[in-house]
Amino acid sequence: MGSQIVPFPEAPDTDMEDLARGFRGNRGRVLIRESVNVQAAGGPAPAQDWKSSDVTPDLSKAMTKETLAASRASIEMVYGVLPGLSNISTTGPMVREAQRHLAQWALQPVAAMIGAEATDKLGQSVKLDVMRPLQAFDAGGRARALGAIVQTLALAKEAGVDPKQALELVDWKD
Repeated sequence: MGSQIVPFPEAPDTDMEDLARGFRGNRGRVLIRESVNVQAAGGPAPAQDWKSSDVTPDLSKAMTKETLAASRASIEMVYGVLPGLSNISTTGPMVREAQRHLAQWALQPVAAMIGAEATDKLGQSVKLDVMRPLQAFDAGGRARALGAIVQTLALAKEAGVDPKQALELVDWKD
């Protein structure tokens, strides 16, 4: 990192050695090479060869920001976290959905296994529920949800659909 290659026009080897020795204290940060352009008829070497070449990587072209974002998203997906949860523009609804997704697809299966193991070890039924705490507990949201449920059950009864079977389909059998 931080190294440069500097072209130097044709010169006697002793001049090149002296210059290189002067740069040695920089621990190899500058390398002097002989110019690829040859002087012709005693004229100076073309100016284009005097441009130094930087061998330090240009990290702005390495897409480090994009690589970090893609890596973070991949790791989050492995653990069941929706990548949108860490997005800077994420709002409340997305946060709630991401939390529900994590609880339903990653944490609840683990909680069920822990509950089964605890039931075996303790000799009585143990049930762990990570979904109920994620429900909307605001009064308005609960009232709207109850209204929708009652209306749907009334429509189901009118249509001759057994509400018990319908509730089981949406996992409300208890």
